[in-house]
Amino acid sequence: MKYFYLCVQILFTASLISCSTIENVKEKEIIIINDKEKALIDENLEENNDINHNITKSISKEKKKESVGIENTITLKKPDIIEKEDKSSLVFEKIIKIGLLLPLSGEYAGLGKAIYNSVEMALFETESKNIKLIFSDSGDTVDKALLAAEQLEREGASILIGPIFSSQALAIRKKVNIKIPIFSFTNDDAIKQNGLWVLGFSPRQQIKAIFNEMLSNSISNIAIIVPNSNYGEIALQESRKQSVQNSIKINNIYFYDVLSNDFSDLGKLLKAEKNIQYNGLLIIASGKQLKEISARAQYRGINPKEIKYFGISGWNNPEVLDEPALLGGYFIAPQQSSFEAFVSRYFKIYNSIPLELSGLGYDILALCSIALKRTESMSDFMSFLTNSSGFNGIFGFFRMDKSGTIYRKFVSYKVMERNFVRQRDIMP
Repeated sequence: MKYFYLCVQILFTASLISCSTIENVKEKEIIIINDKEKALIDENLEENNDINHNITKSISKEKKKESVGIENTITLKKPDIIEKEDKSSLVFEKIIKIGLLLPLSGEYAGLGKAIYNSVEMALFETESKNIKLIFSDSGDTVDKALLAAEQLEREGASILIGPIFSSQALAIRKKVNIKIPIFSFTNDDAIKQNGLWVLGFSPRQQIKAIFNEMLSNSISNIAIIVPNSNYGEIALQESRKQSVQNSIKINNIYFYDVLSNDFSDLGKLLKAEKNIQYNGLLIIASGKQLKEISARAQYRGINPKEIKYFGISGWNNPEVLDEPALLGGYFIAPQQSSFEAFVSRYFKIYNSIPLELSGLGYDILALCSIALKRTESMSDFMSFLTNSSGFNGIFGFFRMDKSGTIYRKFVSYKVMERNFVRQRDIMP
């Protein structure tokens, strides 16, 4: 746990400046569904300048020596066994072109540049001499992304990494050759399909994991506080599903406006409930909204000493430690076993803090690099990537299947006075 607080602080900053739209863009996930959510992306850029400065000073003091190489970036869980396909199948050329679909101009250019840096870094660190990166500006519209994808296809790209928006990814999958695998940065797993993978941290998998944690804490009845947004709807749907599967009854559901800083209406709803008949409270929120909501819940009589508070990865930032109502609460987040080392290496090269999405970009390029070195055809390549044994990357264990799903290991943490205490791993 020596560097855990630093890692959490980094993740918090990355979440605020990344292109994310969970709740009010303060959650760390990427689930871009409509223009209204896109408009929220830049709300928190300016307020994070001081935080970035402090993190930069902290990282610049790190003297830890990193070991770089293929086995230190992506590792197989078990020795992989790939069956060779018949000789009539297409065999890779000596140089494999990987197309990058990233916003390289406009309001999201900074995000695109950060992801590009991490992909470039992975290419260098894995010593991938048989890969040529080609890129095209995907912009922030579907039409722009389609033109960019078609350009990369004409230039001979065998693999596409990007785009960042789910609507773009879905349109591109319908347009380009189905034999070209696409790895998008969205976490909107509703769009996943054969040939289109969703790299982001699935909200459905997170809800499943936190219900698992509730079971371990003997929770039988819960209330849920959820945003009135697309993300909130997804979280609520999965919560209802997990409620049935785990025999955890949902007694009450409260909604809040993601665009509002006034939670007085929510406070009134909580006050109206005099006879509390649940022993768990799931709060789907992050940042300042999480602190405000949890404080109001406590003030209205939902005592965290009697009713356990739970959350997902939006809790994974140091602001949580300043809110008394959240003390003793539990949340789950992706494993970050190698993220600190990645941040340190990235900072030394680019003199900036990488976004969380940068880690996802690094992982997929590093994995593709290893796969291309060990396979000869696209069929072999896909068999390698969908190896059921899985891999270890920047964010710990993950495995992919042919349906487009990426399963990740999550970790549960308990909020203590000065840090988050790791509880246990929750396997997908």
